[in-house]
Amino acid sequence: MSKQMSITWSTEDVQHIRPDLSDEQAFEVLESVLEHHDADIGVCWEALEFWASQMFPKKAVSSYTVEITETLQRQITVDAQNAEAALALVKRAYKNSEYILDADNFVSVVFNLLDEMGEQLG
Repeated sequence: MSKQMSITWSTEDVQHIRPDLSDEQAFEVLESVLEHHDADIGVCWEALEFWASQMFPKKAVSSYTVEITETLQRQITVDAQNAEAALALVKRAYKNSEYILDADNFVSVVFNLLDEMGEQLG
């Protein structure tokens, strides 16, 4: 009885080194590696990377600025003689770090793409 062993490479392996490739493109890379298989080298990460770059050259990379804005919110109840006094009490306490908002107070997040001047795009 002969003993055998095989190693399986998947599209996820290709996408590990090239996350920009689709499943179909990653499979094309695997097919090309198989077609050009070199028994001295075998299938390895370098072969996957080589054929991925040959078949799907990386596009030029540009820099973009993305602004992340998180909104935290907490409601505080205070006793005061009027609304303005209540607001002043809470503002003073907040400024003195008596109220610290953290991840438990998370309400929402917004992502905005900014132009070179720091202004929001579209």
